[in-house]
Amino acid sequence: MKILHILDHSLPLQSGYSFRSQYILQAQRKRDWRPVALTSPKHEESWKLPCDRMEEFNEVRYYRTGAISNSSLPLDKEIRLMKTLSRRIEEIIEIEKPDILHAHSPVLNAIPAVRLGRKLRIPVVYEIRAFWEDAAVNHGTYRQNSLKFRLVRSCET
Repeated sequence: MKILHILDHSLPLQSGYSFRSQYILQAQRKRDWRPVALTSPKHEESWKLPCDRMEEFNEVRYYRTGAISNSSLPLDKEIRLMKTLSRRIEEIIEIEKPDILHAHSPVLNAIPAVRLGRKLRIPVVYEIRAFWEDAAVNHGTYRQNSLKFRLVRSCET
């Protein structure tokens, strides 16, 4: 069984999120499943260095989407991120022919995965690791019950 994981970011970035992703992929390989991964444009935004379009870590292929530019318009960056990621997911589906799409939070990964899963009749799993709107409040990115907070919570729900 081949599983395409759609991730926010991954190794070589070191975070709890990327280590958890790696452990999931390793566990699946031990079951003789064939995981591959695709990272969103947020990977390059966090990494801040050039990335190859495909890299391999621990015998797992990691496809990269590429960076997108920042925007000061409300929700513009998020919409462009999802459109860019959607196009890249479709490219990787054509290359890898996965049996399952496994989108990992945040919802910016889930929306394109669910849309393409329905279109192409591929089952989708959405794994919510944390409620990112709550984390954004803790980091000071936006305030509790702000418009963005409520919008993200609504999308996740």
